[in-house]
Amino acid sequence: MIQKINSPVSVIMDFNHHQRKLRPIQIQWNNRDWRVETVGLHHQYYCGRKLVHIFSVTANGMFFKLELDTQNLFWKLLEVADGSV
Repeated sequence: MIQKINSPVSVIMDFNHHQRKLRPIQIQWNNRDWRVETVGLHHQYYCGRKLVHIFSVTANGMFFKLELDTQNLFWKLLEVADGSV
């Protein structure tokens, strides 16, 4: 079941300068650390002049949709799903 969260979270990320790729590697949410296993979709869009990145990741059987605001470098957890219908 997908839950809309829309809450700030802490994220540890990795930037590979050779590939010029950014990826989240750990999420801290709900007093728990979630190690990112896979990064699925990553897309970006502009909200006015602000660039926003959206990451869909999995961690420990859970799905997380994350947003990175490049204007203030804040992360937000948009959605969580546990895989059930």
